[in-house]
Amino acid sequence: MLIISPFTDPYKNLALEEYILKNLVLNETIFFLWQNDSSVIIGRNQNIYEEVNLLYTKEHAIPVIRRKSGGGTVYHDLGNINYSVIADKTGYVKAYEKLTKPVVDFLISLGLEAHFFGKSDIYIGNTKISGNAQYLFGNRILHHGTLLFNSNLETLNLALKNKQAISSTSVKSNRALVGNISDYINLSLTDFKNKMISHFNMPNYTLTELDIAKATLLMNAYQSYEWNYGESPTFKIHKESNHYLVNLTIEKGIIVAGLITYNNRPLDQPYLNKPFHPDTFNDYLELKNILFE
Repeated sequence: MLIISPFTDPYKNLALEEYILKNLVLNETIFFLWQNDSSVIIGRNQNIYEEVNLLYTKEHAIPVIRRKSGGGTVYHDLGNINYSVIADKTGYVKAYEKLTKPVVDFLISLGLEAHFFGKSDIYIGNTKISGNAQYLFGNRILHHGTLLFNSNLETLNLALKNKQAISSTSVKSNRALVGNISDYINLSLTDFKNKMISHFNMPNYTLTELDIAKATLLMNAYQSYEWNYGESPTFKIHKESNHYLVNLTIEKGIIVAGLITYNNRPLDQPYLNKPFHPDTFNDYLELKNILFE
């Protein structure tokens, strides 16, 4: 059964995906297609501070949202198509190659040299164009992935971090050379999407107003600081730069202990018991840049 999201709001789409997984039982495999406005989506067990350039995302009003599945951090925009497969979990748990095969076969049908690679990725030649992750709920599985078609790769690279000064037990993203499908094929995104829909040849399910209303109830959780930042594991940060020395402990997104000195003199500590977020350091521009670069 094919479901196409009517939204591009990332909060609404993540809530809708969760609603379909947990509440919409159609007694057959569901293939959900959706696109998000510019956003960064981090994995369930990741540390947002290690993965995301929060100065850049805040400056450019790019929301950063934690999803329910594991895996690494991804960048979404309207040049990226997301797909979700929701099915009975029997035979599908951790079966990434099996669940990505229909998408790989579709890409091959377009004449592309697509193949499954590593644990959970789809490549065209030597270039990654899709990452995938999974989430279990009861006897159902949610498998979802990205398809970079003509995403803004410059923004992707600026929004995601490659260097950290953080010690934590979080799951780290494996950065790979990524590219767009449009580099390999002469199709518009709309034509590509329509060909994919035709290739899978599944009956459509139109979301009802009640479906959307129930899904919207799940949206608030994805907008909360407690979920997006507070679910990061406890970690310590140590940095030395421009006469600043920083040693902080962060727990549930809150600065619970530590000290910041400038020229060996301790700063006042209004930052203690405050969110570890760029906004907390608006009065210390240089320090803010050091902490979140």
